[in-house]
Amino acid sequence: MTAKEVKAYLSRYRESLDRAKEVNAHLDELKAEAVALKNHLGQKVALDDAVQKYVDACDDAGAYLDMLDNLRQEIRQAIESVPNVRLRALLREIYISGKSIVRIAADRGQSYEHICRLHGAALLAACEVIRQT
Repeated sequence: MTAKEVKAYLSRYRESLDRAKEVNAHLDELKAEAVALKNHLGQKVALDDAVQKYVDACDDAGAYLDMLDNLRQEIRQAIESVPNVRLRALLREIYISGKSIVRIAADRGQSYEHICRLHGAALLAACEVIRQT
């Protein structure tokens, strides 16, 4: 696995969080639709359809959300397996917390270029960890 591939893999952590939010928002919309129909007399068929649609979506989403959670756990485990404390902390900040390299450099009072070099070293360390698993 190359550093570029590891970077793409680690980036899936934040992407999976965004996707999980989208799925949960969709479920909330379907639930709200069913609840809104519940309060209208004579809407039994529409309510039944809306409830079934919500239940089906929950079933489908459950497995998908579990898969996203497993992916995040796998990525966290890979990051936590990087032996160097500084590099591990940097990977956490970028890929788990979603901080930009510019923000990290400013927070640490270090140059952008230095953080980029550390990031490269961290990706290589993560490559080695992932290769070993």
